[in-house]
Order: sequence, then structure tokens, then C-alpha cells
Amino acid sequence: MSAADPLQPLLRLGDVAALADSARQAIAAVHRRPVSLRRAEVTGSESVLRGARTSALLDDPSIRLGDEPTGVLGLSISVSSMLAPDSLQSSARVFGRAPLQILARMSVLAGGGGRPEGSPERLQRLAALLTGDAHDVLLPQVVHAEILAHALLGEHSGLVARAAGRLAAVSTGFDPRGLAVPETYLLRHRTEYLAAAQAWAEGSAVEFLELSLRSWIAGAEEAEAIARAL
Repeated sequence: MSAADPLQPLLRLGDVAALADSARQAIAAVHRRPVSLRRAEVTGSESVLRGARTSALLDDPSIRLGDEPTGVLGLSISVSSMLAPDSLQSSARVFGRAPLQILARMSVLAGGGGRPEGSPERLQRLAALLTGDAHDVLLPQVVHAEILAHALLGEHSGLVARAAGRLAAVSTGFDPRGLAVPETYLLRHRTEYLAAAQAWAEGSAVEFLELSLRSWIAGAEEAEAIARAL
């Protein structure tokens, strides 16, 4: 983290600094597991599929996961294709240098027009963060919150926000193989999640940051369960 890191002030909020350290340690431990080193493509595929299904439920709790992947579920799976093991590293590289290109592609896959539908200025500032030197753990949370809370990419900004947060975690090295499944925790705490996004939109960051970081800690536990099942 650079001394000029624009996200550093966020570490002074509530339990953010401690939770960020815990999330980093939890995900690093998953990546050190032998199965994560040998078969990252298998654990990564399962993580992406679980995340896509859960992300769809966050947008529409009425969907049934056994149904054909249409509607919100189909859109979520389409967006998450950019996180699949065979495209993950390429997506992350482009995201780190041309984030608006990746976000436009995610928007199209989510059924949007590939153009900003919220504040173009906020999206430009977010792109500047992604191409700068921001905190490796906090940046994915900020990406997620900004896109979701301000509906920067239209109706299905939630699907894009969660996928973009995951991709930012790969790009910064926080979760370099995309193994964690933070969406599961968010679904269990859906009411608090939506309230935290609203608080972010109203100018309070601590609620979303703390909840989101806890979701990554729980997401590391989900990744551990995937690894143990192999």
C-alpha cells in the first residue's frame, strides 16, 4: 500500500483495519492449501458457479436454482463467465489497465447497454482508483459498493458490482485465483447488505466495508469447504 493510497482513510473507520487484515490472512491460507495450488481451476470453477447462483438470489430471492438458467440466473452466470478459470487472468489484466472496457462488457452480459446509467463522473473516478495504487483489500469492496449503491450500470448493477468486486480482488492480488465465495455470506445477511449499500449511497462507508469484509472472511471458509470436498 502506497503512502499516497486514496483509500487509506477508510482504514480508520470502525473495525475496517482489523477485518481487512483478517480477510487477507483467511484468503491467503486458502491459497496455500495443496489442492488450491494443484487444482485451482477446479476449485475456482466451483467458486464461480456458487457465486453466480448466489448473486442471482441476492437480486431475486424468488428464483429456483434448479430451473433453466434464464432471467436473472442466466444473466448472473453470463457475467460470471468472465471469472471462469480459463478467462480469469486475462480479464484481471485488462481490468487493471482498462477497467471501463471490462465493466462495459459485464454490463452487456448482464443485459444492459454497456454504457454508464448512473453518474459518469463516479464511474470515471472508480476507473482511476482501479488503475492507481489503492489498498489491495479495500479496493474490491469500494468497487462493489460504488457500482451497487449508485446503480452505475443500470438495472442489474448488483450482478456487475459483485462480479467486478471479485475481479478487482484477483487484479490486486487479494484473491489471485478467485477462490473465495463472498456471496454466500451476503445472501445470509441480505437485509443488512441492502441497508449498507443504501448507507453508502448516503455517504456512510463503514457499514458496507465491515459487512463486505466479513463476507470475504466467510467466503474463505466456503473455499476451504470446496477444497476439502475434492
